[in-house]
Amino acid sequence: MSGDRLFLLKPGFADAAHPGRFFICPHCNAIEGLLASFPGLATQIEVHRLSFAKPRNEIVDVLGEQHQSLPVLVFDQSQPVPEDASIANGWRFIDSSERILRYLADRYTFPYVHQ
Repeated sequence: MSGDRLFLLKPGFADAAHPGRFFICPHCNAIEGLLASFPGLATQIEVHRLSFAKPRNEIVDVLGEQHQSLPVLVFDQSQPVPEDASIANGWRFIDSSERILRYLADRYTFPYVHQ
């Protein structure tokens, strides 16, 4: 298995600013849909679903407090990393859902998003 780690918000989260409502992250949900549609391919990456509330310690421990926005994909550093990856705390990552979807297609043979 690859060491690539994908961090998403758990779907159906509550936000104290909007009591009585539950939410999804539209950026994470696009990725969740891909993972659900191709469960065999989804086993190739490590997926972590985090709570909406901050601090999101699991990602803070990796990238630092300033990088808690999700989704984010942290790369296995023993494999080639895309040139456009950002870096924090010595880890390379991408945090654009569009870029994550393209990477999953390029690296793991998920279908590409049609434009």
